[in-house]
Amino acid sequence: MKLSDEQIKLLLDKFVASEEARTWREQRWEDHKHWKEWIDPNKLDTLSDDELKNRFLEYFNEGAGRHPFNAVYRDRTVRDIKKFREVMKFLLDESIPVKKRLNEILNRDGRFHIEGIGKGLATSILMDLDPQKYATWNNKTNMGLEALGLIPEFARGDDWGTRYEKVMEAIRHIKDLRPEFSFLEVDHFLHIVSATEEGKEAVRALIEGKEISSEVSETMNQISKEKESMEFVMEEYLEEFIEENFDKIDFEAKLELYQDEENTGRQYPTPVGNIDLLAIDRNKKEFVVIELKKGRSSDVVVGQILRYMGWVKENLAVNDYDQYNVRGIIISKEKDDRLEYALKMLQNVNVFLYSVSFELRRVI
Repeated sequence: MKLSDEQIKLLLDKFVASEEARTWREQRWEDHKHWKEWIDPNKLDTLSDDELKNRFLEYFNEGAGRHPFNAVYRDRTVRDIKKFREVMKFLLDESIPVKKRLNEILNRDGRFHIEGIGKGLATSILMDLDPQKYATWNNKTNMGLEALGLIPEFARGDDWGTRYEKVMEAIRHIKDLRPEFSFLEVDHFLHIVSATEEGKEAVRALIEGKEISSEVSETMNQISKEKESMEFVMEEYLEEFIEENFDKIDFEAKLELYQDEENTGRQYPTPVGNIDLLAIDRNKKEFVVIELKKGRSSDVVVGQILRYMGWVKENLAVNDYDQYNVRGIIISKEKDDRLEYALKMLQNVNVFLYSVSFELRRVI
């Protein structure tokens, strides 16, 4: 559901009035001044290779002011420091349209592509170059825009630059409602409405046309968490076990956990929910969405995995992965006739059963 401008303004007012926003804003602008000591086309050439590498690693490890980047990519990005310097010069060259800059950096066959720089990191650097002109575009951005009903529609053939322009149009709409904001503040606002309970509760209240007290919300959340903990504790450990032993498990295909510069494949965040495990089959050119049944009804788990598969097809199986299909795997503790019937007409979703062996052996 798309929120009206008046509803979004109410959320913005709540955001501005919060103590967290005030505290965060002061710190983020201090961070921005610090990052500008190297995210500046006129200063890049004054830095030695070691200085540039250390500046970037500090930026990366700090999460670019707030955004958590996948550390797997950290060292790969500056492995060839001369190439990294060239990429930075190109990214910060505002004589070149931003659409072209992003396409040359994010496309795998782009002239300035290096492993480790994806849309989140590239656009975060741009935002610290000029927070009045550029906004960060990462998964939290998508989730925030989705919560407000402002997520843009991407055409199948849209390149990275075109997608960024569409995202920027939606983000500018929010900024226009608060002209005193830079994109730093809009970015934090989108994070609040997408990733915090307070923000999500405020959006739900507006959609439902009612106020929900924070005490009731907190109590309901706690009860829900306790129930899930009691009923599904085994599945929670199972998810961790699968992640740690992923390369040893027989999925009847050579799968690897997907990862990008922002996230690993476990609990991969999307605007429609977190995917338990997101994998990729490079041999068959497939994304594989893996969901643990976790005691949910068959209808719920089937609907959920299909929703995730649709999102992956629309948002990840593009550009460098545009030849990839998407399939699903549901992992369950026992056979379920309802689940099997629900999947009979779906050729791209399979069910795997797991078993746990537990044995006590007396020694005294």
